[in-house]
Amino acid sequence: MLRIDEVQSGPALLRVDQVETPIGTLHLAAVGDALCAAAFEPVELRRRFGEVTPRRAPLSASDRIRAYFEGDLNALDDLPVDPGGTGFQRTVWALLRKIPAGETRTYGQLAAQLGSAARAVGAANGANPVGLVIPCHRVIATGGALTGYAWGIDRKRWLLDHERRSAGRLR
Repeated sequence: MLRIDEVQSGPALLRVDQVETPIGTLHLAAVGDALCAAAFEPVELRRRFGEVTPRRAPLSASDRIRAYFEGDLNALDDLPVDPGGTGFQRTVWALLRKIPAGETRTYGQLAAQLGSAARAVGAANGANPVGLVIPCHRVIATGGALTGYAWGIDRKRWLLDHERRSAGRLR
C-alpha cells in the first residue's frame, strides 16, 4: 500500500500532519508549504487523495494552527493554501479569507459582493477543503443562525466563540 507521504502531486510531495485541538484532532495535508486539506476525520483526506496510509511529516502550517487555537487569531492570515477548486470557488474562498477573525458574514452578504446567488456561495463554502484557514465557519445564515458546517455546528460555535473571546488580543 502506498503511504500518503509518497504520493506525488506533480513534482511535489504530499505531506501530512495532525494537530491536537480543543475540538478534536485536525488532520492536515500540504504540497510544499501550501496547505491543501484540513479535516477532523481522516476519511476526508482519503476521499480527496485516495486510499493511502497517512504517515506524519512536520508541516509549517501545524505550528501556526496551534497558535490560532492558543489565541493568536492572526496566525493563519497569510498561511499559503492550495485548495484547488473552480474559479468561482476560489473567488468565494478568497473572500472568506478577508472576513476578520471574530466577525461573521451572511451567505447573502457574500453573494451580494460577488453578484451571485446565496446558494452558489453556500455550495462553494461547503466545498472548502481547507476549513479553518479558509474560514468558512465565519459564514452564517441571515438572522444569525449557525447552519451548514461540514465539521458540525458544535465546532462552528466553538470556533466563533473562540475568536470572539480572543479578538481583544488582535494586533
